[in-house]
Amino acid sequence: MNRLKSSVAAIALLLGTPAFAADMAVKGPAAPPPAPVYNWTGWYVGLNAGASMGTAKTDFSVSPFFVGKTISTPGSSGSNTIGPSGFIGGGQIGYNWQYSPLIVVGLEADIQWSHEGDSSGAINQPFRFALPATLAPAPTVTGTAAVDYDAKIMDWFGTARARIGYLWGNGTVLTYVTGGLAYGEVKINGTAGVSGTAAGTPFFAIDSFSHSHLNTGWTLGYGTEGVIDFWGARNWTWKVESLYMDLGHLDAAGASGLVTTNTHFTDWILRGGLNYRFY
Repeated sequence: MNRLKSSVAAIALLLGTPAFAADMAVKGPAAPPPAPVYNWTGWYVGLNAGASMGTAKTDFSVSPFFVGKTISTPGSSGSNTIGPSGFIGGGQIGYNWQYSPLIVVGLEADIQWSHEGDSSGAINQPFRFALPATLAPAPTVTGTAAVDYDAKIMDWFGTARARIGYLWGNGTVLTYVTGGLAYGEVKINGTAGVSGTAAGTPFFAIDSFSHSHLNTGWTLGYGTEGVIDFWGARNWTWKVESLYMDLGHLDAAGASGLVTTNTHFTDWILRGGLNYRFY
């Protein structure tokens, strides 16, 4: 009888084991560790290339020119705008502080190699006026005042700027605004001439002007920079940036005082680049 009871208990135990095992929690594979959070703080250097499209707005004034002792041509003035443009390339260095999980502030300086220039062609201003009747039989003066010039943003320019931006894309993409100091060499050179006839007698005068200067001004822009993942190493970032730059004014005058000019140089820059960040 005891042997029968033992056999029944053993069978019941065997029958209940699968149900007990089914009720046990099954432990799955361990979750992968979270990706490290990218930290933008630190120094970086980089290279860039792009295009620069500027404007050079020139106000000019041509003084009256004396024909003989008593007759002078009327003075003239005007304004003209040309568009110096060209390809640019250069390098940058900067430092970022990650102020919070979403905000990055920093400083950046760059130097660009460029040779932007454009020419105005001839700007002609005809004139005609009557002479006193005592100068008959040709009681008129007719002629033209002409100005032509080249304006250039010379071989280099640069900026020194602050940046502040917002992080998105899991903290690996930075969209920012930037602004600060701009500097570069600007140049203008050209000629001005007055020609015509007075009382039947032809006259002609020409003056040349040229001036270059290292100007300072300001710049303002925006851009986006993102992390490049090279097999887990994330030192490299790409960037796309647009800047507006104002390099101020440049005055020039002819050697004989016939012409004076004032030129305002501005520039719009679109460039892309790569940065290497030091951990």
